[in-house]
Amino acid sequence: MSALPQVDYVGEPRGLLQRLHELIQMARESIVLQMYLFAADGHLSLLRPGHATFPLAGTVGGWLLEKRRREPHVLIVVLLDTNTPDDPTRVRLPGELVRHQLERAGVLVLNANLFHTRFDARRTWLPGMDFHRRWREFGARDWVARQQRWQTLHNVEDHRKNLVIDQGAWGAVTSHNLFDAAAAWHENLLCFDGEAARALWHTARRALQLALEIPQRLDEAQRTALLALLSREARGSPPFQPQPPRPELEALTAPEAPALPPPAPRRARVRVLDSEHIRPCLEAAITRVPPGGHIAVATTYFSDLEMLERLFSAARAGVSVRVLIDDLCALPLPAPHAFAVRQFVNRRVIEAARTRAPSGFELRIHASGAGAMMHLKTAAFSSEQGAVLIGGQANYTPNSFNGAWWETDVEVESPELVADFLAHFDALWRLPTCAPPAPRPRGLPWAQVSLALLALLARCGWRP
Repeated sequence: MSALPQVDYVGEPRGLLQRLHELIQMARESIVLQMYLFAADGHLSLLRPGHATFPLAGTVGGWLLEKRRREPHVLIVVLLDTNTPDDPTRVRLPGELVRHQLERAGVLVLNANLFHTRFDARRTWLPGMDFHRRWREFGARDWVARQQRWQTLHNVEDHRKNLVIDQGAWGAVTSHNLFDAAAAWHENLLCFDGEAARALWHTARRALQLALEIPQRLDEAQRTALLALLSREARGSPPFQPQPPRPELEALTAPEAPALPPPAPRRARVRVLDSEHIRPCLEAAITRVPPGGHIAVATTYFSDLEMLERLFSAARAGVSVRVLIDDLCALPLPAPHAFAVRQFVNRRVIEAARTRAPSGFELRIHASGAGAMMHLKTAAFSSEQGAVLIGGQANYTPNSFNGAWWETDVEVESPELVADFLAHFDALWRLPTCAPPAPRPRGLPWAQVSLALLALLARCGWRP
């Protein structure tokens, strides 16, 4: 019988980035990075420049460039959602994009093919919504802008943030986007080897195969090298190789980040969950917790009322349930978008917690106006009978569970890993910036108006 995979939980900002650096350094054949947002401050089309104090995108991009120069035989592939821009004239601040720096050095930078996400192909009543029917008319040159408009109209994403090296020797699933404003956010990462890392490689390989169906800026040699990589099977796992702390990470300051112990290697059963498989595992985990057990959920966005009702039912059955969400004020959005996000996203769950939460259920909201968003998407389920951790990228929203947004989570059976996460969760729960929902102001019907508007949006196919 093979040994259980090694799994580490990393929640401290410097430690998380140090772990990404170590995996990059360990790679001997290939690195595949799937990333939702990978851009410097001011280089995202929607988000305003946030005057970020740490160059997160440039730092990780620099590690990939350094690896490419030093070990050119290692094939490096970066697969991006098209919310990461490709046209420097369409971003908010001038400057060379990180993705272009990588391309120029020979790193393969691809755009994710989103046509296999779950969406209603009949909805074509707005300009650009029919891109899934007409995409063959266009080449790679303006692909990102066209697909980005299309994906916004259909509310689909490749929301994954995964790193896998050497066809599954080691893998990491994280909540962390690589854009500068997110450097000091509250994030986590799960790093593992064994069968779980090989399963993550299969997920990445499928994503790359789909990406090759659409136009990409690859020359013949690059395409040949990528096809050769995709033909290789997952390989074994060498021992983890710690690296000296990166000196540039000393400049990363996260004043609100709780002090956490360094990652401890654990041996545990690990299962990689993709998109539609995440929800059934969460539902089963909730159901398995007996009276007297505990559930702790951290999710930036929470709008799935069916999942909320399951948590309410668990609380009524005698389970202690704590849920931590964010107020989203750290997102550097333009004023109209910021107003809409902060008024509508999470509104239904907040109102339900105010009006009908049972005893044993507690919701707290992290106030992120100072710049540090609570960006975890992880839950712990524990009792005397066992402990399970499920975490990764999936927020508790319908589109995160139904395949409209591609996500990766991992399920880990380990009291030790649950304890590692709960140390992080409890530290955030106790922050002065975390508090229960404020009482609804008297005389203002805005809550009812916003709920009615949300119901209207749902009828149009939008469920934020």
